[in-house]
Amino acid sequence: MFDQSLNFLTFEDDFQTEKVLAGEQIWETLAVQRTSIVFGVTDQPWAPAAYRINSIVVQLEKHLSDWDTIAIDINGNARLIRHNSVVYRLHCVILPDTIGCHSNFFYRCPECNGHVYQCNCLRISEFAQPKPETEGETKNVIICPKCGGKIQKLGEGVLFCLDCDWETGFNPVEELDN
Repeated sequence: MFDQSLNFLTFEDDFQTEKVLAGEQIWETLAVQRTSIVFGVTDQPWAPAAYRINSIVVQLEKHLSDWDTIAIDINGNARLIRHNSVVYRLHCVILPDTIGCHSNFFYRCPECNGHVYQCNCLRISEFAQPKPETEGETKNVIICPKCGGKIQKLGEGVLFCLDCDWETGFNPVEELDN
């Protein structure tokens, strides 16, 4: 689906990516692969924080979560990619020459009015995590979306990384006091 070097983005239905809106961490991570200088990808005013990796323009989008991306085709059809593991087909049109989004509207599902991560209405596919490298490791090893380290599972939906500060499913401290 999403090659780390961004030489290509592949989707099951031959979606052709023209531009990528990237959360801050993705934007910074992919910057080392750029084939044009930052701020110099185009003379157009809509790309002030952008660069090109081969034929794909990568533009910073401040309203996206740090590790999310939106792939856009030439017609403005869009796919939200969460942590390089789940793809959602967005109902909105985001034209490739968009300067930047003014809200995080793309996280709202128009079918159930919920957050796209809490519903399955827009989900296209989910990708399996890589298999462990050695036989001694368990078959259910999950790889951290932030650093590639090992994830520890404490219960259904409660995960944390053993190698960095990434976590999900924990209740905020304020909720535990009540």
